[in-house]
Amino acid sequence: MTKDQKTISYLITIVFIFIILIGSCSHNFKSPYVDPILKNAFDEWVNQCESRDIKYKRDIVNIDSILYVPLEEGYWGRCYGDKITINSEAISPIDEFTLKLVLFHELGHCAFNYPHYEWGVDIMNSILPEGEIVLYQYFWGPLSDQYFYRYLTKKERRKLQKRLEKQDCFCILDEDKLQVKESN
Repeated sequence: MTKDQKTISYLITIVFIFIILIGSCSHNFKSPYVDPILKNAFDEWVNQCESRDIKYKRDIVNIDSILYVPLEEGYWGRCYGDKITINSEAISPIDEFTLKLVLFHELGHCAFNYPHYEWGVDIMNSILPEGEIVLYQYFWGPLSDQYFYRYLTKKERRKLQKRLEKQDCFCILDEDKLQVKESN
């Protein structure tokens, strides 16, 4: 074997090892810390994603923690980009449905980049009247189907954003708080 052939062989080996290392690193996934109070709700969200073949891991990779802690008055939950907080002073730890509803809403912002949706009852409504939670519970099946039906991959979201920018369209994509509104 000549010196050039050895060099080429050596380079091919290095490139091959590099490709294998890159490929193995892409499967490393660190799930966010999830407060034990919110574990069931988060697990249901994950199960819903998996049952719909949504590759959610790429969407939550930047979420460091999902916490059940006090928030300022008037908010059920909040998405801070790398952290989701659910208001422990507004929602009882035994109110599993409301915890799930608010967590799905905040994951809609942080993971799926969903904006608020104000046209009818929707998981992504910006205001959730306490007296209407039973309505969300009754229609949970269709509401969660609608919520996941809107899902776009990050690549699809970037394409859509570029198209909207070319059309000079003003859209609010960064709403991040779910407010409490007392029903009358």
